[in-house]
Amino acid sequence: MMGTMGAAAVGAVAGTMAGSAMAGAMGGDKGKEEAAAKEAEAKKAEAEAAALQKQADDAKAKADAARSAVK
Repeated sequence: MMGTMGAAAVGAVAGTMAGSAMAGAMGGDKGKEEAAAKEAEAKKAEAEAAALQKQADDAKAKADAARSAVK
């Protein structure tokens, strides 16, 4: 359960970063290069969050399998 909560927290951070990058990209004062860099950072964070979520899901499945074997 802690792994799932941790993955959810990472997902929330990645979502916040993506939202910030999109908000920054919409501002007229920001340069296109800065917006592109923020978008790339957001995509990287989303990919990292997805990888962590997969690890959490795999760990949960492994724990469920172990519990089932004990029953």
